[in-house]
Amino acid sequence: MTLPPCCVVSMPDPTTLVVTGATLVPAPGVGTPVSGLELRINRDGITQLGGDPVTAWQIPWAACRDVRTSFNDGIAVIALSFGALRYRWEIPDAGVTGGGQAVVTTLRALIGAKPMVRALRGARRRR
Repeated sequence: MTLPPCCVVSMPDPTTLVVTGATLVPAPGVGTPVSGLELRINRDGITQLGGDPVTAWQIPWAACRDVRTSFNDGIAVIALSFGALRYRWEIPDAGVTGGGQAVVTTLRALIGAKPMVRALRGARRRR
């Protein structure tokens, strides 16, 4: 028996890391942070779900110029460049199984993400 398309439920790829409670932090002057987001990270890209109004969009890794990660004080950060745009998400430890370090480890294993050059929350490093 085959179910009609309206009844088929898609399940995330078992290798997908699902993150809840993420906050999208836009570049200065672009907008305000959006919190309460779900991210799905897998070998194809990063998918963001949620917000107000509710949206869903995906950025494939092949379209990214640079992916950076950091983990400090219970917050994991993902930063990426996509064309002329820059995106940054902050993820609390409680938002992912294995804590924020699982996000960093997954991204480095999947796509070779590099450590962030700047400290957490965009502050400049002291020299």
